[in-house]
Amino acid sequence: MSRLQRREWLERYRNDVLEQTCTGLEIDKSQLQDFILRMTGFLEESNIIADFGCHAQDFWPLLREMKLRVVGVSCSKAIKQTQGIRVMNIGFSDFNFLGIFEGFVASGILQNLHPELWSKTLLRIARSVKTSGVGLLVTGIGNEKESKKRCETLKKSGLPVVIGEYIDDDGNYNFRPLKSWYDQWLKNAGFYVFREEMIRDTVYSLIKK
Repeated sequence: MSRLQRREWLERYRNDVLEQTCTGLEIDKSQLQDFILRMTGFLEESNIIADFGCHAQDFWPLLREMKLRVVGVSCSKAIKQTQGIRVMNIGFSDFNFLGIFEGFVASGILQNLHPELWSKTLLRIARSVKTSGVGLLVTGIGNEKESKKRCETLKKSGLPVVIGEYIDDDGNYNFRPLKSWYDQWLKNAGFYVFREEMIRDTVYSLIKK
């Protein structure tokens, strides 16, 4: 597999993948709420939380009741300004904030990114968060044995994939890294995990900068 071949293959999904809605990921709503509430325990009134991807939109009223300010970042254009919450419809490759947010939620967005974009995206998120900021990441994690087997099958069919990549039945691109890769990317971005739970193949990570 040459880099050129892989670049050409990923180009087919480039325009849609960053703004693609969460696919193939089962997020337990009660678990998500529990972790969001745990995260807010480290925040103070008037602190700003970024909701990257706006997949925690159902909890915006709750956060507002807690007198926290919410900014939706990199959202579907269908999401409008609402409930006094600012919505910024920009792609992950375009945002470049520096130390603005005290907290953030990134639920169900990372598995839509190519592995080449994970480090860059996590670094951009890290730069947007103030020192000692706190965040919640929710994403799919690949089973090592199953991921390697699927990768071998896809490679035999001629697709220039890496372990964890696949195209679902609806034609949507997905990437579920191995847990060791996920942990290393978080570390490289300057985050550390202080609480984490895995439910089936979905990881809920509370992290600090």
